[in-house]
Amino acid sequence: MQESFSGGDSCRQLTTAAERRHGPHGGIFVRMFLGFLAITLVTVLLFTFILTASLQAQRQTAYEDEVRAQAREVASYMSHLNQLQFVFESSTMRYVLYSKMQTIQERYNADIWIVSYDNGRLLYQYLDRGGNIVDPTYITSEAVLEQITLIYQGQEIRVQGLFPELGDEIVTIGVPWKYSDGHVVGAVLLHISIEDLRVRFMDVAASLLPAGLGVLILGVVFSFVLARSQTRPLKEITAAVRDFSKGRLDRRVQLKCGGELQALGEEINRMAFELSNMEESRKSFVANVSHELRSPLTSIRGYVQAMRDGAFPEEEREKYMDVVLDETARLTALVRDLLDLSRIESGKFPLNLERIDLCEQMRRSLLSFEQRIDQKHVEVEAELPDTPCWVNADADRIRQVIGNLIDNALKFLPEGGKLGVGVGSAGKRVYAYVEDNGPGIGADDLPFIFDRFYKADKAHTAGMGTGLGLSIVKRILEQHGGSISVSSEPGQTVFRFELAAAPEEKKLPQ
Repeated sequence: MQESFSGGDSCRQLTTAAERRHGPHGGIFVRMFLGFLAITLVTVLLFTFILTASLQAQRQTAYEDEVRAQAREVASYMSHLNQLQFVFESSTMRYVLYSKMQTIQERYNADIWIVSYDNGRLLYQYLDRGGNIVDPTYITSEAVLEQITLIYQGQEIRVQGLFPELGDEIVTIGVPWKYSDGHVVGAVLLHISIEDLRVRFMDVAASLLPAGLGVLILGVVFSFVLARSQTRPLKEITAAVRDFSKGRLDRRVQLKCGGELQALGEEINRMAFELSNMEESRKSFVANVSHELRSPLTSIRGYVQAMRDGAFPEEEREKYMDVVLDETARLTALVRDLLDLSRIESGKFPLNLERIDLCEQMRRSLLSFEQRIDQKHVEVEAELPDTPCWVNADADRIRQVIGNLIDNALKFLPEGGKLGVGVGSAGKRVYAYVEDNGPGIGADDLPFIFDRFYKADKAHTAGMGTGLGLSIVKRILEQHGGSISVSSEPGQTVFRFELAAAPEEKKLPQ
């Protein structure tokens, strides 16, 4: 046993040490912070990748359009010529064309070819990077002829690896060379490496890096604030629950965060309130039981001790023995009521449900109190219909309910008072009432009249009984799915309870 306690102390010390290192919620804060940060990081990276890819595609298209515009500009220089030979015969034209080609070569690392007809056959010749005229070559490749034919139809082309001699990584962009009258007389082909034409992903990503870092920093701050806003309510809830475990049931969770966490805090506060009420009820129950047991036991012991010591005359012994018997009966009734209440509240109070007539139960209960009614000269007014009022209930328990109510009324009726009982039906409900013209119950006491051991100075049960009868009545009726209410004023008190009416029995055909 000692080792078990030692182990518990060790666990407690480890927990305390962990709290000193990380705080009571250090672990969940770190997890939530890292989780939010990871989500933010992934989102930023994904967004940056998509944005970079989109920007890369846009720049790629814009760059190719720029390169294509250079080929169109070369074609526009030659729009007043319909023969390639005229270029070589004009030094001015040759200089202009050469300058343009030099610019294209330097800026884009690209070569320009000019294609024209020669007696119905296609040939191409061009200026090399040194400004020299390359000998014309007739086109024999079917693939090239097919693309040049498209250009002669007024279309523009973009083909990779069109000329094997240039390499598979060369992209050829072709535009039509139109004469001033509008018909196509040739083609301008611009050859550029796919690497020179491509916009690199990292070049675009580098331009977005400052913005990405800024968003990432904002994400870190946002993750920290969000994680802290979520863990702070949890810390408050944990502290409150820890206080509850130490018996501080007056502690309340103070949250203004909204949402599910605040709803959880409100439910915990409601639980603490119920636990506090239960604790007060337990303390009151123990105190009341102790008092109710102590009084008759003290009385019995005193009388028995006195009789044993011969303190009473012989002729009075029987009178005091009757007092002892009355106190014993009082103890027996208290223990019986406590056992009944305990069984009812624990759910170990099975009901033997059957179809019974509530009017008949009321008549039988009245007969059992006939002697007490006669002794007090009580006038009874019974409102019991001739037709049965059927309910599905436990006959013994319902008689216990009616008996407790009648007994309660008789205790406080004055000599020659009036007792009223009745049974009736209203729709699918059957009701019964017990009425008396006693002193009544105070308005301040009415809300608590069905509580265990409740006794007010001016209450119906003041100074008599165990204070459990009405509590047992209410719980028996609740087990039957019924209800009970009370109304009282000086000179009139009415207890009324209701049960569900039993369905009519189906008659078998004769």
